[in-house]
Amino acid sequence: MTDKSAAHKPRQRMPLRAGQATRVLVILALLIAGAVWLGQWFWYRQTHVVEDNATITTDLVTVSSRLPGQVQTLEIREGDELTPGQPIALLYSRPEALELASHHARVARSEAQLEFEGRQIQLAEKQLTGGIANARRQLETDQAALKVAEAEREDAEQSWQRSERLFRSGTLSAQQRDRDYYNLLSARAREEQARQQIDLRRTELANAYQGLLSGAPMTLPTPDLLRARMSITRQNLREARTELKQQQAVLEDMTIRSPSSGIVTRTFVEPGEYLAAGQPILMMHDPANLWVEAKVKETAIRKLAPGQPVAIGVDAYPDRTFKGRVMVIGRAATSQFALIPSSNPSGNFTKITQRIPVRISIDEGDLTLLSPGMMVVIAINTTQDD
Repeated sequence: MTDKSAAHKPRQRMPLRAGQATRVLVILALLIAGAVWLGQWFWYRQTHVVEDNATITTDLVTVSSRLPGQVQTLEIREGDELTPGQPIALLYSRPEALELASHHARVARSEAQLEFEGRQIQLAEKQLTGGIANARRQLETDQAALKVAEAEREDAEQSWQRSERLFRSGTLSAQQRDRDYYNLLSARAREEQARQQIDLRRTELANAYQGLLSGAPMTLPTPDLLRARMSITRQNLREARTELKQQQAVLEDMTIRSPSSGIVTRTFVEPGEYLAAGQPILMMHDPANLWVEAKVKETAIRKLAPGQPVAIGVDAYPDRTFKGRVMVIGRAATSQFALIPSSNPSGNFTKITQRIPVRISIDEGDLTLLSPGMMVVIAINTTQDD
């Protein structure tokens, strides 16, 4: 009886011990925290585009030489800061300097020749003015002599007419009449000679205006000819000055200068090397002009828009916070810019998710810590627009 009654009695549950209850609570807490974390992660993935295929990028400027030459000095090293116009390298320039001195001498010679010809023009103008004045005075003298000859001829005509009348009346001898007649012929000859002399003087005056002086010949060409020669000298002087400026530019190009401010990223030459025209000397970048170049999967591009905020995590500084915004979304996949494009001659096709370049600005954070090429992880908040 006793065994049967004991068998029908309900079993009593043993109370949980304190250690077991703690373990249960911990497990429940972990499950709840895991669920919350998983929910937050899922929500974060739905509202953010996260990409680790991203790097710090900048505009790399390659500084080259416009001229060939041997590098005489190179005073910069990788990591040095440059300012606009700062000398970077100096090429061997002694032949160019000598050529520049030759051009200076040519310009000085042309300037002296121009001044000399200017003084020649002044002297030639004085000579020409004096010759014209002398020819004009001789013409005036001959014109006065013509008037005297005309008066003498008129007087001789009157004397001969009077002698002719007296000879016919018998009061004058034939000898005297003939003498008066010969005097008339002489007066007419002198008058004709005076007229011819005037014609000659007028011709000499016309020639004097051309520099053909009848007296002492001009020791210099005419001013017009000297002015024509002077215009040629001016043209030669302009050419000499142009060549001088060109040579000065060549000599200035022998000193290679920094085109802008920045930091030397890499150098490619050493002192003593011979450079070809256009050969790179160094590569530099502006440390204040940095951005993030991310390659986002094409399946996530539809979620992006310019102006969306971006959290930037730099692998080199995990404890630092950087923030930015989406600036530009590329219009072509990165595969389109490959040097060797992929071809598919066999007809087999494997679909691969392409990546689109996205440019992201760096608005917050210490830019001096960043260097081009650093790997970063970006998280673009797709729920916020600019």
